[in-house]
Amino acid sequence: MKLLLLAVCLSLPALPIPAQTGRANARLPRVPEPPGTIRLAENLFVDESEMDNLHWLEYLQRIRLDSSTAFYRSQLPDSALWVGLTAAPPAGAASGPSTEYYFHYPELRYCPAVGISYEQATAYCRWRSTLVNESMRQGPEFRKKHPELRDYDVTVEYRLPTEAEWQQAAFGTLGSGPAPAGLVPLKSAGKPRPVALRQQALVAACLTAQALPAAQVLYKLPYNLREDYYVAETGRAFECLPPSGQPGLEYVYVNPANYLGLYNIIGNAAEMTAAKGVAKGGSFKSSVLDLKPEAQQRYQGPQSWLGFRCVATVRLVRRVGE
Repeated sequence: MKLLLLAVCLSLPALPIPAQTGRANARLPRVPEPPGTIRLAENLFVDESEMDNLHWLEYLQRIRLDSSTAFYRSQLPDSALWVGLTAAPPAGAASGPSTEYYFHYPELRYCPAVGISYEQATAYCRWRSTLVNESMRQGPEFRKKHPELRDYDVTVEYRLPTEAEWQQAAFGTLGSGPAPAGLVPLKSAGKPRPVALRQQALVAACLTAQALPAAQVLYKLPYNLREDYYVAETGRAFECLPPSGQPGLEYVYVNPANYLGLYNIIGNAAEMTAAKGVAKGGSFKSSVLDLKPEAQQRYQGPQSWLGFRCVATVRLVRRVGE
């Protein structure tokens, strides 16, 4: 529901709250969290998941109603990149070009939106900022929920994160843990449970090819990367190919959340940063062996493995005379 309502959608010092007008010594109220985001600093927030197909479809639907045809067409994802993400139509898919399956097939609506350019992502952030700010100014529910803000103008700005902001969101001050499962600190510190892969016919041939001794205990990697599983004793990660015809991308809320509560900050789709051409976090095509806090994924234009999540800053300004 977070974008159906559209209020959603290393070490970094907390950003200062802008100075108020009027009473110089009065303390500002605590900045509220925009729905669907998690607080990263005093007035800096980050989306809890990657932008998914449903969010982008809603964006397209809304701008189609109130924007020019040329602008609407400029925001369409590059569907040609989806060739290869699904080798065959999903069961029950309507007939049509194979490039349309990933973006439009209902079962994949909660997979990350890919085929998006840097310019399209930044345009989305601007549009989202405008819509959310209009909703807060005109919506009585926001004022009712936050009576302490009745004397303030509240402004939200969405944008792509800087590399430093992204790294703080992913790793915090803890840094990277022991590979491969501890690449980022996870929300739950519970002990991982082994998986009985040798009893699964679909991966039996893969395990045979890996020449893994029967006594070794296997675990599922908690990220959607090239490798699927790892051996606890040695830390060795390995991959087993998914069934033919399935996309490499998974739902944005699949896999354990990191220490902050963010989903798929590592793997699934690599995430754009404010620096054009620089993404972070790796994707389903990345190896866990290549991922470190400082690792970058370079890109030129839309990619089948590239998506984004937004950060938001919230500004409070006391109204003059209040």
